[in-house]
Amino acid sequence: MNSPTRTRHGSRDPRWTAALVTGGSSGVGLALARRLVADGTTVLVCGRDPGRLADAAAQVPGLRTLVADLSNPDDVARLARTAADLPGLDLVVHNAAVQLDRDWVVTQRPGATGPLVRDAAAELAADLGAPLHLTAYLLPVLAEAPRAAVVSVTSALGTVPKRSAPVYCAAKAGLSAFTTSLGYQLRATAPHVRAIEVALPLVDTAMTAGRGARKITTDAAASAILSALAGRRDRVHVGAVRPLLAIHRVAPRLAARIVAD
Repeated sequence: MNSPTRTRHGSRDPRWTAALVTGGSSGVGLALARRLVADGTTVLVCGRDPGRLADAAAQVPGLRTLVADLSNPDDVARLARTAADLPGLDLVVHNAAVQLDRDWVVTQRPGATGPLVRDAAAELAADLGAPLHLTAYLLPVLAEAPRAAVVSVTSALGTVPKRSAPVYCAAKAGLSAFTTSLGYQLRATAPHVRAIEVALPLVDTAMTAGRGARKITTDAAASAILSALAGRRDRVHVGAVRPLLAIHRVAPRLAARIVAD
């Protein structure tokens, strides 16, 4: 394992041996994978599009890729097996997410319920089911490492949901709760493995095109995740997430109006 070094703030900056980063064909996942590979980490990323994965591998020499649909349990199991075979796996980052804008008021639109249910099942499987299942598969492997971490990328929308994406908001709330509970268990039985939640604000990616303003860059998001890994807090709120949640604590209706649609 690479030796940890000191940051300019004096905290320990861990180097990782091998990592799984879900959703790493573009966006935050690719930015994070690039940084990890540059530090000497073996990184496996996944995605649904073979072409985008090939582009990512061309951009980041040495990056390992696997085509996988995280809404498909068979693909999740195959991804877990591939990640478990990485020598020295000590980091898992649950970054991938799907956000579908869906109107659940379908009573006046005959035939709309079936597609809504299918979309909700796929979205929930990718955004919540896959992180839970991957963690279950890979925790025994992570526990073998001298030091390991499971990072869940969440959103303020798990606390202050917006109207247009109820399933995404529910999944992020569930992932936040799961990460907190997992952390309690790990501290009691495997304190060398950390469960870390990083709540990101709007990031400038294809998924957020046309949504809101004041977005942070993918590289800034990757830096926030790496800082969380180097720090001591297991719940990290990045950028605009902090003031929004502070407002929510004292004036939840105002926070809801800020998020709106």
